[in-house]
Amino acid sequence: MKIKTNLLIILLLCLVSNLKAQIPDLDLTLNYFNNYEIFYITDFDFDNAANNPDLFSYTLSYNPLSDNATIEITIEFEMIAIVPSLFDGTKQIFYVLTQFFEIKKGSITLTSRDIDMNMQSINYDDGTAVTGLKIDDSIFMDPDEFASMQQIVMASRKLPAGNYIFNLKIADKDGNIESIIQGIEVSNPTTLDLVSPGGALEDGLQIYTTFPVFLWESPESMWNDDNCPECGNYIRVAEYNSTIHSSVEDALSDDASLPYPDDGEYYKLPIVPVGMQLYTAENSFQYPLTGAKPLDWGKTYVWQTKKIYPTTSGAETVEGDIFAFTIPSRGGEETEGTTGGTEGANQYLQLLEQILGSDTYNQLFTGQLNGYLPTGVVILNGTQQLTLDQLSVLIGQFLAGEFTIQTITIE
Repeated sequence: MKIKTNLLIILLLCLVSNLKAQIPDLDLTLNYFNNYEIFYITDFDFDNAANNPDLFSYTLSYNPLSDNATIEITIEFEMIAIVPSLFDGTKQIFYVLTQFFEIKKGSITLTSRDIDMNMQSINYDDGTAVTGLKIDDSIFMDPDEFASMQQIVMASRKLPAGNYIFNLKIADKDGNIESIIQGIEVSNPTTLDLVSPGGALEDGLQIYTTFPVFLWESPESMWNDDNCPECGNYIRVAEYNSTIHSSVEDALSDDASLPYPDDGEYYKLPIVPVGMQLYTAENSFQYPLTGAKPLDWGKTYVWQTKKIYPTTSGAETVEGDIFAFTIPSRGGEETEGTTGGTEGANQYLQLLEQILGSDTYNQLFTGQLNGYLPTGVVILNGTQQLTLDQLSVLIGQFLAGEFTIQTITIE
């Protein structure tokens, strides 16, 4: 029964639980569980598992002292959904249980391409077939409930928020059980909204640093490096020149400031290990001090990020809009450490707003600091005087969460 639907399930691996073996001489271990951010039901065939994507792998090992010893076991596998917007409690979507069958000394590898509702054959790792394997019971989700789920998904193009549990159990005739449980949580990794710096080109938004922190919003993605080495977050930054570029798209495809030297691609952002051989990437990035073409005062730049994430149908990509920002000319700086007039003061004020947050900043500068203009003298830890660019880098690191600020004193 190939399920004919466009249902998509967005997955984040959130739990792997392995219960200690209770069956004498038998061990069940998890080899891997490939993380897929989008799980398309159309990629799975519950009647013929050979058509399924490579989702998981377990090893079932039987190692008695005697080479001739055997044991009778059953295999039970189920997929359970917890979707509050559709039904109360838990709901079994897929279930299969074999009759007792005999295994001998050796190892059996079970994957998502072995377990289905017509499960009839599996092999030992040496290629020998396991004999006597028959299905005792199999269940697919109630058709009415499945239709209800399908209507909601078809309207929103995604499965309602919820959790899903994969449960594999091995039992012997004495009632001993060994089980591995994996939990997954539904999210939506297919959105990517730029936050700052900049906005639409026609808005002419300005910033006062050549080391901006790029921020965007998107649900966290996780991936296995083995099954999706290209996955991650990427960025591209390029100069916009109205005399040679007809659009922000035209500018972005021209010579880039990042990556630099320009290879025509996007710069891959650092990845972060999160455990269980999974990786993720942050939704922020400070323009680097090295490995990029320096941004210049008096110029306009465009930037875009994209995210590549794994699905059961292969890697997919989502791109954000293209934002533009201008770094105005640094006019009239007479001596290092001074603001050089109102324009220079505004540069420091904007950096203060980034540190304090808009609400606190507006409260202070419409109140007791109303009319205040910074001198441009910035002292770090009471001893080190910072230039504007050095301050910009520190603020970028602060916004990226690399350190915290204890106090700010304005004189």
